[in-house]
Amino acid sequence: MTERMIIVTLLRAFIFLSTIFIIQFYFAKRLRNSLLQSGYFKDKRKLSIAIVSVILFFDLFPVFNTFASIYGVINPTTNFEIPKVFVIDYFFRIPSWMLILIIVQVFLLSAPIDLFFFALKKINLKISNRLNFYISRYFFLLVIFFTGYIPLRTYYEFKNVVVEKRTYHLNSHNPELNNFRIAFISDIQADRFTDAKRVTNYISKINELNPDIVLAGGDFLTGDSDYIPIIASLVKNIKSNYGVYSCIGDHDFFAFKRNYWRSIAEVKTALEKSNVKMIDDGNLILMINESKIKITFLTNTYVKSYNEKILDSLAQANQDAKLKILVTHQPDEKIALKAIEYGYNLYLTGHTHGGQVNFLFPFLNITPVRLETKFISGDYWFGNLLMIVNRGLGMSTMPIRYHSIPEISLIEIKTESSAHN
Repeated sequence: MTERMIIVTLLRAFIFLSTIFIIQFYFAKRLRNSLLQSGYFKDKRKLSIAIVSVILFFDLFPVFNTFASIYGVINPTTNFEIPKVFVIDYFFRIPSWMLILIIVQVFLLSAPIDLFFFALKKINLKISNRLNFYISRYFFLLVIFFTGYIPLRTYYEFKNVVVEKRTYHLNSHNPELNNFRIAFISDIQADRFTDAKRVTNYISKINELNPDIVLAGGDFLTGDSDYIPIIASLVKNIKSNYGVYSCIGDHDFFAFKRNYWRSIAEVKTALEKSNVKMIDDGNLILMINESKIKITFLTNTYVKSYNEKILDSLAQANQDAKLKILVTHQPDEKIALKAIEYGYNLYLTGHTHGGQVNFLFPFLNITPVRLETKFISGDYWFGNLLMIVNRGLGMSTMPIRYHSIPEISLIEIKTESSAHN
């Protein structure tokens, strides 16, 4: 492990922990003041101790998990990790992340108001006690609302999947490509939370669409080698007329700790036995009667980022294809711009989980994923190139989705000849 990667990991951990503690300090102080103003609590000291004790108790997991991750980066040979058992998951892991979500969500909707009135006080505008009372009540109502709303919302998104339908109008007179249906999926990430039942439901919804082909953006499992045979046994049930094909995802490298190439080799082998072909930097050519479809699978992950020369080589081949599709795991604007040069029609990608956690805030989509990319979810047009970022099914870091319902993308091709009929 390089010194640079250790420094980056330490810096990220420091930013995460310090940000969370600052937000929690504000939350604890604001909650204490709101409860004192209600008149039901009189002892300021005891109330402060009670609030801080609850927050610190649930902080134990994320703090311990952060330091365990740091230790794993510094000492790659260690096998140490927090046990993955029911008691820890449902009494510590999930409640800890849930509390953090509630605190951050309340902070985002209350801190700007507090800051506004603090600025008014600084310019000597008087704020009445009555207004202070209403601000405290507003904060308390936010706490009550999101304490109920966030668990219900995350449960809803855990249980449901939506199909996002798109129509792509192809500048072609090839009638055999008209109504060609592409189902695009990504980030299944099978693990103890995204279990066989959840994946089976996802696959059932894919099959209901009766796609001509299924393309995938990788990340079939989260990072435990025990799930290689499990996910392979499940995805063999995906049905399509022309097969199932995938690029490589980040987590496909993580099945065996620090042994990236063994991981990807075993994942690819297991998937291929289940009729799912994972392609590492290659082209797939499909002939639909006399019309050629070219699908380029480009590896773009943390372990192996894309190579521009490889992209050029793949893109230059089979330029006579009537429909050109590019599939990568991580979205990248440079790749999109290259795809335009070579006349690709669709650029399909995943990785972001649609932000996974998207906080409510007026006119803005606030999500931690925005620190990595501006391509969070949905459709992005680059001229005639349609880039689709799929929200996937699974979860990373925290076993929670918030305002990011799992997705299957269905793209139906329409040709020029169909438009004239």
